[in-house]
Amino acid sequence: MSTRVLVVVFDALRPEFVTPDLMPRLSAFAAAGVAYANSRSTFLTETRVNQSAVTSGAMANKHGMVANLFLAPDVAADAIINTGKDEELEAAFAVAGGKLFGVPTLGQILTGAGKTYATMSAGTPGGGRLINHSAERDGTFRFAMRRPEAGCPDGIAGAITSRLGPFPEYRRPAIEWIRYAADIYLDVIEADIAPDVALVWFCEPDESFHHLGIGSDGALETIRNVDAQFGRILDRHAAAIARSALQVIAMSDHGQITLRGEALDVVGLLRDAGFRAGKQFDEATDVIFAGSNAGGFWVRDQEPRLVERLTSWLLEQDWAGPIFTRAGSCGTLTLGDVFLDHRRAPDIALAMRSDNAANAHGLAGTTVHASAYPVGGGSHGGLNAHELHNVLTLGGTAFKSGATIEARAGNIDITPTVLALLGLEPPAHADGRVLVEAMAGGPDPATLEQETVVKVATNARGPRTHLAVTQVAGTPYLDEAWVE
Repeated sequence: MSTRVLVVVFDALRPEFVTPDLMPRLSAFAAAGVAYANSRSTFLTETRVNQSAVTSGAMANKHGMVANLFLAPDVAADAIINTGKDEELEAAFAVAGGKLFGVPTLGQILTGAGKTYATMSAGTPGGGRLINHSAERDGTFRFAMRRPEAGCPDGIAGAITSRLGPFPEYRRPAIEWIRYAADIYLDVIEADIAPDVALVWFCEPDESFHHLGIGSDGALETIRNVDAQFGRILDRHAAAIARSALQVIAMSDHGQITLRGEALDVVGLLRDAGFRAGKQFDEATDVIFAGSNAGGFWVRDQEPRLVERLTSWLLEQDWAGPIFTRAGSCGTLTLGDVFLDHRRAPDIALAMRSDNAANAHGLAGTTVHASAYPVGGGSHGGLNAHELHNVLTLGGTAFKSGATIEARAGNIDITPTVLALLGLEPPAHADGRVLVEAMAGGPDPATLEQETVVKVATNARGPRTHLAVTQVAGTPYLDEAWVE
């Protein structure tokens, strides 16, 4: 019997929130199926980077979405693209002739194999496009609640509101917003299309963490609600799951850690240090910075002496954490070490200084930042273990029952695994692997070859970056990075 696949993403959900008290439906789903105890995000641990990893099976050095904010010389030579703004992303795809992605993505692969695909995003408009960027050409369903007019097919927004009523206002906690998102999936996508693969991207608890704090009462209320909506989805599909007609992957894309102290004015600090810094290249700017608690520095013409000078300065800053450069400037680790070596990547990638201290709600992980979110709110992007550690659970008759797997897995494994469930070969470009150890009748995870290596920078000045990477059956996963 052929099967279909549903992927549900709880944006920024940390594993410690998946408990019977707080998330009874996801917790029970994980206990009945397969739960990965050590799943991993990719760097930067930002949403659009990892949406691209999920839907391509590749790291940023292949798919090319190197950050939420990045300079793309092949699209707009002088200005940063904000991938959260769908209008900017739509224009970038147009200028790039549809080649903004460096590799084929899930929707394209499925369409080419004669399969159907549908996506629904409750998050940023740009993110809604990235998870199904070729929907117009492929004739697939794509909908982003925050830019309904850009939905595919044309006019779908009107059809949704005719059936479900007007879109609710987004408020925190996002109770009605997430309920409406689940309604779109259940009463439009599933009712009208029943696609071979559906991807539902809930924007919570990410947005509540950002604004209310990780572990705050409001965030916990949102988590309970998004779990209840997941429960509605499971209930609707119970019969299909039981008869092997549907397999379900429930996951998050990354974690979050807490912002400590007021936001740094990085551009101001650069200017005070004598750098001609700004937000875009112009006659007065040689260095661009874009980021939050992680980000990048782009240097005009990638001028080696300026890269060296800037790297040397960053190594002296007490707010600077792990540093990576294209060619290992000043003895730093390289962009290639974190799979970020792409032409659009910054000349210097930086994760700001973080630690594992507890926030006001007892959740570990705090960071220096240049964020617009409030002090005490959450953020992500860097290489703290709590940012990289995400949720990954799988359920349905294709998978083992009651299995907790310690071996690493991650976002890059989703596309290869989804394709395998449909009897399709993983794409040649994939960095990820098919999660065969999670499959019913699959190998014992203990037999997988696994090795962890810590790479250490050689810079003589300033703290040195340490990067822990674990390989499972030849597939690399980033565990954490820190400075000493």
